Amino acid sequence: MLLIFLQANSPRIQYVFDLVFVQMLGTEYAITNDAALFEAHQGVKINYSENANASGIFIRCYPLLFEIGIWNVNVRVDKRDDIHILFPNEPPCSLGFDIFAAVFYMVSRYEEYLPFTPDKHGRFNAGDSLAFQHHFLEYPVVNIWAGQLRDVILEQFPSLEFKKPVFSSIVTYDIDIAYKFLGRNFVRSLGSATKDILKLDFRNIYDRLRVLSTKKDPWDVYDDLKETIRANNLTTIVFFLLGDYARYDKNIPADHPLMQHLIHHISSYSDIGIHPSYPSSVVDGKIAAEKERLEKFAYKKITKSRQHYLRFQMPGTYRWLLKAGIREDYSMGFTGAPGFRAGICSPFYFYDLEKETATHLKLFPVTFMEGTFMEYMKTSPREALENIIQLIGRIQKVNGTFISIWHNNTVSNDGIYKEWKWVHDEMVKRISRISN
Repeated sequence: MLLIFLQANSPRIQYVFDLVFVQMLGTEYAITNDAALFEAHQGVKINYSENANASGIFIRCYPLLFEIGIWNVNVRVDKRDDIHILFPNEPPCSLGFDIFAAVFYMVSRYEEYLPFTPDKHGRFNAGDSLAFQHHFLEYPVVNIWAGQLRDVILEQFPSLEFKKPVFSSIVTYDIDIAYKFLGRNFVRSLGSATKDILKLDFRNIYDRLRVLSTKKDPWDVYDDLKETIRANNLTTIVFFLLGDYARYDKNIPADHPLMQHLIHHISSYSDIGIHPSYPSSVVDGKIAAEKERLEKFAYKKITKSRQHYLRFQMPGTYRWLLKAGIREDYSMGFTGAPGFRAGICSPFYFYDLEKETATHLKLFPVTFMEGTFMEYMKTSPREALENIIQLIGRIQKVNGTFISIWHNNTVSNDGIYKEWKWVHDEMVKRISRISN
């Protein structure tokens, strides 16, 4: 049994120790504030305090985990052995930094509770994050740090056993607009057709007429998706946007026969979840109502969710997800840049910093969204694929979980999306080779 000496305990410490030791390293631990008991312990032990005058592994503690409330913390960032670290310490600290304060700062999203200038959608900008500003956003530093701690422990206590993690991947799809032409009422169809005519978009006019004459809709990719998933043994989740029609929520109605059929069809070969609408992150009750809509037509309980536009607020949106019965959320990623918003590529539980309590909402950090490359970074498909391959490699190195976001239109052969479908298919080949 691994024994940890503390001068005082706190909810933050319990949360971080559970994450690092139990969830990530797969080993049990115990805590004591009895110095004599700690010294007498013959097994693995870590001294997490300000005092180095004890045996075992010493990690000098920073005040963050013993505080209550949210403060403008002065976070020092350093680089040791080519790895970025937070809250650096000098010897005799065994790791050279307070790993537990560093992990907590990243996964609690402490910086997102502080005042910030939101983007036009009310979101925390990638560029304002500590990770982006110090050039480690594309590295799963929390997983790397956990691996460093494991290695330091094994140097002194080689008999301790750790559970070895395994690389995994989840390919996710958001159904924001299920069909390019089908499912719209007369007014919407007329409005869209008028826009095509005014823009002289003859390709869309031609395709619209063909689809309305029983040809398959360009964004109806669902049978092909089924074959791709089964052929590559992929773990997938499809999220349905079922919010009321509005500027940023333009899917066909939830009660439309086409949508009901689509929900049943996709449920036969993939896990599904709710994609709460644009206003759901700031309006109480929206998430619960939209989740109930999906449950009504899917005939099953829905426990997975991802916010539309990756739009959420700390901690309010997560509290509403819990209130609605959601147990897994897949929104923890930036739209403006790929990488690791919380510094981690493993699932972890949401810590409510205002209430100072761990919750049962499990967060699955997103590695990238295809729209980040297409719309925000304006990269070419080939450049995007190179970046994706690099991210996969870094996750594979720490045996984390790779999670991608795609949309039904971007995996179609419609216009410019054909090139992005190629990126998707190449990505699938790579993760399939690793996983299978």
